[in-house]
Amino acid sequence: MDDCKIENVVGALALALSDSLHDGTQAQAPEPGPAAAAIALLGHEPGLAIEQLRRALRLSHPGTVRLVDRLTADGLVERRTSVADRRAVALHLTRDGKVSFAAILTARRTSIADKLKLLSRSERETLGRLAEKVLSGLIHDTDGAYQVCRLCDRRSCDACPVEHALEPE
Repeated sequence: MDDCKIENVVGALALALSDSLHDGTQAQAPEPGPAAAAIALLGHEPGLAIEQLRRALRLSHPGTVRLVDRLTADGLVERRTSVADRRAVALHLTRDGKVSFAAILTARRTSIADKLKLLSRSERETLGRLAEKVLSGLIHDTDGAYQVCRLCDRRSCDACPVEHALEPE
């Protein structure tokens, strides 16, 4: 297979997987758009600041504040005073937010698992190793790590290639 075809096929696969993943996770969120990713990030990083959430979701500050306002009004997120900086606001999931978080991660996993059933166990392992290699090459800073892992199930990813990419050599 020549490079142009590889690039085209990988691009089509990435888009198909992304569309399926977003459809599934957004169906579990209170609204379309970045809400599912915000809930997933806050489930993994309780106490995340609005600025960190903004950078991870690639939203404007006002857009992030409005999203947090809606998630708060829906009873999924609460604002607390940051332990690290009393002037800052730390975002946490409520009990209902944690239920939404679990549903989002389940939808994500189901979406991906359904597509990977087409591959043998050996092929899935090869794809996983290749994906780890590509992912670790994409990460250059913490913001990039949050962006890439905004819908990840971090509990299932021991020896995370994204975290590994951030470690000093």
